[in-house]
Amino acid sequence: MLLGLILSATGIVLFAWAMFRLAVFALPVGLGAAAFLWAGGGELGPLLGLLLGLVVGVAVLLIGRMLIASRLPVPLRGAIALLFAVPAGIAGGSVVSSLMQLGGAGPTATGIAAAVGAIIIAGAAMMSLLPAMTACTGSNGSPLHG
Repeated sequence: MLLGLILSATGIVLFAWAMFRLAVFALPVGLGAAAFLWAGGGELGPLLGLLLGLVVGVAVLLIGRMLIASRLPVPLRGAIALLFAVPAGIAGGSVVSSLMQLGGAGPTATGIAAAVGAIIIAGAAMMSLLPAMTACTGSNGSPLHG
């Protein structure tokens, strides 16, 4: 019985850790899946659709990371980071809502927990992008020169 409790708690902690760490990939995965569904349902077929989806997802991730780490103005880099954080928040809110419904919570508690979870997970996604944003700027937000 004790082993079951320990393993259950470990699983919950690992699930929460994975949700926070992987939330930033919601935009690339979503766009890659959309490209796969578009190409796979058309004349390209599922194999080329899978390849296209993979290429689109990786390209969105790499281009986004390069733009965030570039010397663009801080508000523009913040807007790009927000493009990654909003889908992460939506996905996180959906996960929290599903877990609350699975636990038998009522609709009010589910909605409140989903909103709070979405905000926290979007914030975690923004925080994971923050080191790349501050790499090219000083502590006051001005670009570093030299």
